[in-house]
Amino acid sequence: MAADRLVTLRAFERDDAERYRQWVNDPEIGAFIDRGQPVTPEEHARWYEALVSAESNRVFAVDDAGGTFVGLVWLYGIHRRHRRAEVRIVIGERKAWGTGLGTEALRRVSDIAFDTLGLEKLWADVLVTNPRAVASFEKAGFVREGLLRGDRAAASGRVDVVRLGRLRGEQARP
Repeated sequence: MAADRLVTLRAFERDDAERYRQWVNDPEIGAFIDRGQPVTPEEHARWYEALVSAESNRVFAVDDAGGTFVGLVWLYGIHRRHRRAEVRIVIGERKAWGTGLGTEALRRVSDIAFDTLGLEKLWADVLVTNPRAVASFEKAGFVREGLLRGDRAAASGRVDVVRLGRLRGEQARP
């Protein structure tokens, strides 16, 4: 299957939110997400409403080629003056891990950011304990811009964060 047909990005709907909450509450996945655990249905409903209603966010469900909801990718904190946004992604379905779906979702959301929204820069912070995510961002054209030492609290102590960025016109790796 061609890489450009691995995923479909669509609106993140309320019906998707409960599945996403289950992923957030999974300790293996939640370790990489900057939210406390466990997340209650009420807390998650408030998070969902704030996320999708904010003008500064563009949120997309990631569906695989079969139409199964496998993750979420979003442009967070879009800054109109500086024409930049943070990119966040969670591929929660384990069957989708290591398949290239996350990389393709990052490529597609980058295209939307640059070609549709007119942004000039995207950036992401990824825990150093998540090397698959770092590699996925790099394959999608992001480059390492720095290391934020001890930036996040984790059960194991302070964790470093890799700062990645991509400018308009920079190409994703084949």
